[in-house]
Amino acid sequence: MMVSKNNQQPKIRFPGYTNDWKEEKLGNLGKTMNGLTYAPSDVRSSGLLVLRSSNVQNGELCFDDNVFVDIEVPEEAKTQPDDILICVRNGSKKLIGKTALITEKCPNSTHGAFMSIFRGEKNIFVFQLMQTYTYHHQVYMNLGATINSINGSNLKRFKFHVPYEVGEQQKIVSFISVLDKKIEFVSRQIEQTKTFKKGLLQQMFV
Repeated sequence: MMVSKNNQQPKIRFPGYTNDWKEEKLGNLGKTMNGLTYAPSDVRSSGLLVLRSSNVQNGELCFDDNVFVDIEVPEEAKTQPDDILICVRNGSKKLIGKTALITEKCPNSTHGAFMSIFRGEKNIFVFQLMQTYTYHHQVYMNLGATINSINGSNLKRFKFHVPYEVGEQQKIVSFISVLDKKIEFVSRQIEQTKTFKKGLLQQMFV
């Protein structure tokens, strides 16, 4: 990596990339899709999973609290790998804007009315944009006055500076993905150590 001397560009750049970054609206990078509205009578013990705010934990999908429905929905409304799940409405203001990337492991699913899906060709890169201060600041600035929410129109107007070259975008994603895997590995080690400690304490003290 090298340090950029241009204050209008990122402070750190990968070698070989010198083109200026450009300002881009989120709406130019993909489209947002509103969530499904369903009635209590539609809920079943199995069927089509409706992804809600509780299915997003620490930036990842979590399936500890699931709701299933028996409703026919258009194929386009079903989640696809690399879709970005976004919480756009919630009773808790701090949960607005939280995201998770849909993976291949996600079961047959759609998303609830308080959620949105962002879908585009560069979603893995866009997902990283949504982890930045720039994204969270815009979420905060666009919260509804009386309801904790952001609407799709405002979301599409969010602005980011992005690399002009696709190669630089891919380089950034690859680099951050390596860091994410290291974090995941260390987190798993921590949880395993906690479990080991708990078991050890049970055997050491009567």
